[in-house]
Amino acid sequence: MRMTNRRHFLRGLGGVCFALPAFESLQGAEPKASKAKRFVCVAPNYGMHPSGFFPKKTGTDYVMPKLLKPLENHRADFSVFNNLDHPGVGGGHGCSNTFLNGMELKDTKDQPQRLHSLDLFLGEQIGQRTRFPTLRLGAGGISWSRAGIILPTDGSPTKVFAKLFLEDNPKLKASQRKFLDEDGSILDVVHEDAKRLGARMAKTDQAKLDEYLTAVREVERKLQRQAKWIDVPKPKASDEVIRGNDEVVVDLNYPYNTPVMYDLMVLALQTQSTNVITFGHPGGNRLFPFDGIELGYHSLTHHGKRPDLLRQLTIIELYYTHQFARFLDRMKETKDADGRPLLDSTVVLFGSGMGNASSHSSRNLPILLAGGGLKTGEHHRFKRSGRDGRPLCDLFVSILQQLGVETDRFSTSKGNLNHLIA
Repeated sequence: MRMTNRRHFLRGLGGVCFALPAFESLQGAEPKASKAKRFVCVAPNYGMHPSGFFPKKTGTDYVMPKLLKPLENHRADFSVFNNLDHPGVGGGHGCSNTFLNGMELKDTKDQPQRLHSLDLFLGEQIGQRTRFPTLRLGAGGISWSRAGIILPTDGSPTKVFAKLFLEDNPKLKASQRKFLDEDGSILDVVHEDAKRLGARMAKTDQAKLDEYLTAVREVERKLQRQAKWIDVPKPKASDEVIRGNDEVVVDLNYPYNTPVMYDLMVLALQTQSTNVITFGHPGGNRLFPFDGIELGYHSLTHHGKRPDLLRQLTIIELYYTHQFARFLDRMKETKDADGRPLLDSTVVLFGSGMGNASSHSSRNLPILLAGGGLKTGEHHRFKRSGRDGRPLCDLFVSILQQLGVETDRFSTSKGNLNHLIA
């Protein structure tokens, strides 16, 4: 679809209407050689129960395990990976936070930039011409800045909708400009002071100063981006997606807000508001409001293989895969600016930094990859060498390359998986 057509009002999900911003130079852009343009990561904090997630047989004609049965209609659209993990990452709840960087906080004290996560790196590479370089939704923990800082997320559908589609009033925009100008002046002073200090510092202190300046530069870039987008009109969308209609009542509380968040994700991609989205399902010991659930989520993950607890945990995890299947439906139904299904041009990663929540294991992570023009439809199983399987970051390298990023390394990678998926 040509740009002249994209400026017209289009009809999207559930009767939602929107208009794309008319500023071509500020639209999302991707490297010319890229086969995919966008990236989405969905991350259940406690992973998925292994026996219900991994097929027994490899290849294309495997029997769909219980937790993946809701995805049967999408069999050809995704691949499952067995025995991928992050070498060197230990167990415990903290391993969930390592999903997109393969690094533990305790191992990066001297080099916090090693915590930089895949989504934030992609935001720098393919997100700089969109209003939001990354959109972090749901529960947090997996997105880390280049300065090694874990970043917050938006879990409220109404706030996400406002952020994407509601214009700020003129008075607030003027206040934002003033704030950005003042902060820009402060950063200029910081740079000058740092330059004078650096000339008198020992090498060890200069390294610390460089880390500090890295964080300052991140703030500076963010302020510059915010200033650039203040006067660019946001896309217009009906609020039906968050308020429902006479027939459908939308519950905006978790977990019932999950389909709403997925719909907002599709709209964000379709309107080119962002090219990179992460969506986290929270952990904790919340009592899910589903029939048959009697204990909190965390308690159920420590099931000890008890059939009654596994049955309840399966109800929760099946809800996740049912909603994920619905998301893939919407991604196939919704067209991008070029008239292609969004799924064809979007790499979708589903997984967690926790392999088996019952033992807090970080081994054999539940990984599913869909869309993005990748070769899909198979179950791949890798050999284990002692405690470790194949580095998950090998898959991340292939994802980066599919998105047009010229790199052959990411975090703990030792290669790539192009021979299986490219």
